[in-house]
Amino acid sequence: KHRLAEATEDNPHGIINVGIFGEGTDAPSLNAVAFLEARKSPIDVIQAVGRAMRTAPGKEMGYIICPIVIPPNADPETWLSTSDMSEGWQELGQILLALRSHDQRIEENLADLLQLYIPKPPPVQRTIVAVASREDKRIQYREHEGAPGQAQEAVERVLVGKSTLGQEFRPISETEAIAPPAANEAVVINADEGSNPQYGETARGSAQELHHIGDANPAAPPPSEPTQIITGKKNDDGSIEMRMDTVARTKPAPDGTRGQVDIKKSKAKAKDMINKGQGVRVTRSAKPRRTREEIAEASAQRMLLLSGLKDHGTAIKMNLLAKSGLADNRVVRDLNILESSIKEAAHHMRNDGLQPALDKHFGLDNLKDQERNNQADGCTIAALLMMNAAMLHQRISAGRWLDGVESLDAIKNSNNPVSEIKDQWNTIRARDFRPVIEPALEAIRAVERTGRTGGLVRAVRHIAKEAEELAASYADLGADHAGPLFNRVMGNQASDGAYFTRPVAASITARLTLDALGEQDWTDEETWRSHKTVDLACGSGTLLTAILTEMKRRAREQGATVSEIGQLQKTAVEHTLKGMDINPISLQLAASQLTTGNQDIGYRRMGLHRMPYGPDASDPAKVSAGTLELVGRRK
Repeated sequence: KHRLAEATEDNPHGIINVGIFGEGTDAPSLNAVAFLEARKSPIDVIQAVGRAMRTAPGKEMGYIICPIVIPPNADPETWLSTSDMSEGWQELGQILLALRSHDQRIEENLADLLQLYIPKPPPVQRTIVAVASREDKRIQYREHEGAPGQAQEAVERVLVGKSTLGQEFRPISETEAIAPPAANEAVVINADEGSNPQYGETARGSAQELHHIGDANPAAPPPSEPTQIITGKKNDDGSIEMRMDTVARTKPAPDGTRGQVDIKKSKAKAKDMINKGQGVRVTRSAKPRRTREEIAEASAQRMLLLSGLKDHGTAIKMNLLAKSGLADNRVVRDLNILESSIKEAAHHMRNDGLQPALDKHFGLDNLKDQERNNQADGCTIAALLMMNAAMLHQRISAGRWLDGVESLDAIKNSNNPVSEIKDQWNTIRARDFRPVIEPALEAIRAVERTGRTGGLVRAVRHIAKEAEELAASYADLGADHAGPLFNRVMGNQASDGAYFTRPVAASITARLTLDALGEQDWTDEETWRSHKTVDLACGSGTLLTAILTEMKRRAREQGATVSEIGQLQKTAVEHTLKGMDINPISLQLAASQLTTGNQDIGYRRMGLHRMPYGPDASDPAKVSAGTLELVGRRK
């Protein structure tokens, strides 16, 4: 530490370590940390990032350095704007999420905080090209080799009829996988402070340059491989649509070595780009593209602010946000924070060996291996249930809905947070909100029966901290975002029919349904009482929440006050909205959704019911079929 503090530009000092600067280390003069590989725990990243952010005399800036491996024959700016998580964004994503845990303004200021050292573009770039024909609805695949940007221009000429595939391109290699060359690296540095037709395929200076890392002979040109895909088609209205993405690769080697280019998968990816709109859409520019020399000059600058990149700055920023877990969208951003918080809590329980007990508790131990691999384990489910209960707990405390309910701040700092949160949740459950609280308490009891509670204690502390910050903003979203969160966290739930309606579709359905009622006085409580919405397989409550949100919107437009809308929401939850499902986790999410957005009232009755499904525990001969049993009943 003394040598670090005494380091200068002429006499620098660094430490290569795996945990020295973790929790409890005081080294405020440390001005940079570098992450050379992904860390398993977000907490480790948060602690290390925090070390570079400390203030000290003479220290103006802290730096977090993250190398992103770029193929040597890929155009760096294009690659950074299109590559996906498997191409090396994991480390940078961890760092950006850790920065946000220190300061949530990171998304808004990302363009000015992020600095990139970018190598020169290659003189030649290989591109896989797919062009769709409107006449026979087929896709033709070709390959292009030329300077960066030339493949896009060639595709455009073909689409407007100024050239042909035979003139501009060569047949694509039939090799299914192409071994990668040794990669160069670009270092990304972060400072602290309508439907389309479906197409099928056819058979046929003062500037400092970054030193190449790992090149035995930097002067020798690296072996070439395709690095990008460009697709093109003409839409029915005559407009041209081109998209760009990186090639598909085989899985990386255990040591992290980049996988081989997979031609077959790259073709499939190109097909999805044409038919499903995947990849980054590229626009036709009215201005001439920069020359190769201009690109080289700009890319060789010592340091580039993301906001200063003219051609790809916006695309790189959006790719960064999307691939790292950040977003320029509040809803997506909150979902990302929730997802990472739940995964971290699950990580603590899994490390304590609690997965077998929780798998058994949730009935996952009876699933086939393939089914278990496709969906969340018991630790993730338990973390999700406890997070929802904790966010409700915080809203109850902040809104003073119930007496005797303390803030989560007291729990996260308690010597025995599990005992504290159980007492608090039992108090809440005795008064109200049983559908939300009871599943979380049952998960805690399942862990306590194992006698191992260390991982649970760490998970509860983490959940209490995150839920305290998330509860208010999550409550104001005004639509169901538990369904998408459920899908992202839980994985494949098709085994029990847990398919979730998209919030946009639910909102449109709600609006059309209420429009069909004609003119109504939505400020009148009797209007709300006389209306009934029933969802026989409600899942996370997407449709019910959409109806509630739309009814509140109409009441607000007709002049209802905040307090009046609060009372109307209470009426809706207790009398108007009814939901049924076989999945207790879905019902807990639905209950959480219907109690959000209102910190002034309590709910004494909720019309959510779990339908019996499968063999009866006391009578195996009796088997229930969930909501299907309602078919044929008169009442």
